[in-house]
Amino acid sequence: MEIGVIEAPTVKQLFIEKIISMIISGELKAGDRLPSERELAAQAHISKSAVHLAMSELERLHFVETRERHGTYVCDYARSGTIETLNLLVRMQTPAFVDLSHMSDMLEMRTALEGKAMERLCEKMNEEDLAILEADIAQADAAAEKKDVHALAEAFFEFHHDICFCSGNFILPLLFNSFRPVTLSYWEYAIRHLGCESCVSLLRNLYSILKTRDAESAKRFLEEEFSMFLDFAEPVR
Repeated sequence: MEIGVIEAPTVKQLFIEKIISMIISGELKAGDRLPSERELAAQAHISKSAVHLAMSELERLHFVETRERHGTYVCDYARSGTIETLNLLVRMQTPAFVDLSHMSDMLEMRTALEGKAMERLCEKMNEEDLAILEADIAQADAAAEKKDVHALAEAFFEFHHDICFCSGNFILPLLFNSFRPVTLSYWEYAIRHLGCESCVSLLRNLYSILKTRDAESAKRFLEEEFSMFLDFAEPVR
């Protein structure tokens, strides 16, 4: 058995997470001016170079912005951020990830994205498309048999991604891929609460509906599935 390499977070990473946590909690608000890098380094007892690298990363992720000759200010990340900003929040397991309203926003986005993919797929579905989705279900069955939560979440991702891929719109799977860390986190959460077999059953039911080429029923099923997720996710608020 191999445990693998255990990597400790760097000082830079810890500093980044500290600043983000202060922004998420409201301790630092959009428009607040931050101390100079020298002052921040002195307060955190770390090198000025580590602070400089961290601030550059925070600016790239749209948590702060540097105004020439005026200093560095906190940004409204919800207004200026990107999918990379969101994925970082998920990896950090911040309150923005477990907050019910944010989950609802994410699932609403997925409903729109996958709903369009289902419409297109049901219009042009062929045997090759069905074979791709069936292979994803076989992958899910194998993971469920081993009770491998992460592998099962990966199988769910592939199934829903392949709905987008098989739709024939090349933009949809690219968009879906950009949300990979977020969707994997949600699926792992769902699997732990519902159990492997229940989740695979949901996947099979959706596949059965898609085979009938009934896009509207497939979209309703997806919405009901997301609604169920939000119901049991509510206690984490």
